[in-house]
Amino acid sequence: MDVFEMPSKSANPTEVPSKDDPQTFYSALGNLKYNTAFLFSATSGLRSSELYRLTMDDIDEDKRMIVPDKDSKTKQTWVTFYNAEAADAFEAFKPERKDGDERVFQTSKRPLNRKFRHVSEDTGVKVTVQKLRRWFATEMSRCGVDAKYIDAFAGRTPSSVLEKHYLDYSPEQLKEIYNDAGITVIE
Repeated sequence: MDVFEMPSKSANPTEVPSKDDPQTFYSALGNLKYNTAFLFSATSGLRSSELYRLTMDDIDEDKRMIVPDKDSKTKQTWVTFYNAEAADAFEAFKPERKDGDERVFQTSKRPLNRKFRHVSEDTGVKVTVQKLRRWFATEMSRCGVDAKYIDAFAGRTPSSVLEKHYLDYSPEQLKEIYNDAGITVIE
C-alpha cells in the first residue's frame, strides 16, 4: 500500500451569485433588450450559444417554453421554460425588435458580453451567461427540483436506463415541475 499514491483532489467550488446579486445586476442593466436576455438566461438555464441563437420559432409563448435549435455535435438540448418575469420583459421588448431578423434578441455574443462586463464593473457584481446558468441550477435545486430535471432544463439529456426509458421527460411534465418550482429573479 505504501507504493500506491492517491492523487490529491482539491475542492474547486463553483462561484454562484447570491440571490441579491442578480437583482442588483438587473436593475443596473437599463436596457429592455439586455434585461430580457438576462431574465431569459437566469430563468431558463440556456447555454450562451443557445441564448444568442434563439429565434422566434424556438419559443412557444403560450407555454413559456423554449426549444433551442440543436446546432452542436457535442451538446444536447431538450426543452426549458422561462418565468413570468421574463415573459413580461419579452412582451415589453417585442415592439423594439426589427423586422427581418428572427433572432429573439437580435444581437450576438460580443455586444451582450460587453454589456454584461460593463455592468459587472459598474456594480461590482460579476455576471455572465454561464454564471446565470449556474445560478439557475442552484436556484432550482433550492426550490426542491430534482437534479435529473434540472439537467433536462439545462439541456443535459438523461443518461441512466431509468431516466431514458422509465421517467417522464415530456414537455408537459417538465412544465409542471418548472411551474411548481416558482423560480424568480427580481421578485
